[in-house]
Amino acid sequence: MRLLMTFCFALLMQLTSTVQAAEYPTRTIRMVIPFAPGGGSDVLGRALADKMSGDLGVSIIVENKPGASSIIGTEAVAKAAPDGYTILLTNSAITSNPTFFKLPFDTQSLVAISKVANAPQLLVANPNAPFKNLKELLAYAKANPGKVTIGTAGAGQISHLAAELLEKSSGTEMTMVHYKGSGGALTDLIGGQINMSFGTAPGLMQHIRNGKVIPIAVSSAQRMSALPNTPSVSEVLPGYDINNWFGIFAPPQTPKPIVDRIYQSITKALAIPELSKKFTEEGFDIVAVPPDRFDKAFKQEIVYWQKFAKDNNLKID
Repeated sequence: MRLLMTFCFALLMQLTSTVQAAEYPTRTIRMVIPFAPGGGSDVLGRALADKMSGDLGVSIIVENKPGASSIIGTEAVAKAAPDGYTILLTNSAITSNPTFFKLPFDTQSLVAISKVANAPQLLVANPNAPFKNLKELLAYAKANPGKVTIGTAGAGQISHLAAELLEKSSGTEMTMVHYKGSGGALTDLIGGQINMSFGTAPGLMQHIRNGKVIPIAVSSAQRMSALPNTPSVSEVLPGYDINNWFGIFAPPQTPKPIVDRIYQSITKALAIPELSKKFTEEGFDIVAVPPDRFDKAFKQEIVYWQKFAKDNNLKID
């Protein structure tokens, strides 16, 4: 009898989820971005939300919820109801955070919906910095230990890991300055409070064009098509390669039909020519990766960062 009751309850829950998924969506969806406004996640998220709203027939409200290396916003989604009305747009820091922080949720329990874009970290400097290119930067940093200040989007973020690897690969000593998002780092960089910063290209392209910051190098092994004259760090420091991606997740146990509907909407939005063109010009490499493949890659990357931290003896204070 107990087994029969358990089976019936499970069947009822499955039927309820199926009905809810068939009706989905019927009200406003909240897209949480765990970073302050102004960065690459914000640029991507707001544009996607606008186009997805048209396809889904409901509003998608973007909510910036920064803090604690994106953990605060991610936790809000991890503990939200699994009904498709709260989703997360974040970057690949979601895979490195489990290595460096004690988290109040299980990262791997989040439901991966789709990777939406790749975008390498871009190292930029204030125009008045005492260096204009990567070789000059490294020479200056070696001659002046600790004097070069480099901003990041937060301790443990990809921008921080990129800066740490730059320091270790070049044998230099730099001063890391952590912010609650790339927007804060960019503000201080333009204002001259720090010398340089790692950030995503989409959040920096406009400021490069108007001369407020100058590009020094890109973190990926290849140069960016949007900045063909800016070298990759690996051209000076062979083997250096850090990429960054953006993806959308749902709370644990979100029903597959709802996940599939959101993924379908994402692919439609990314296929819109003017949106795709805009993202490419801003430094995004647009790619829609389906839930099963994204989930596998997402979990593999968590293991990668664990090994990266061990191999480089890297810990976050």
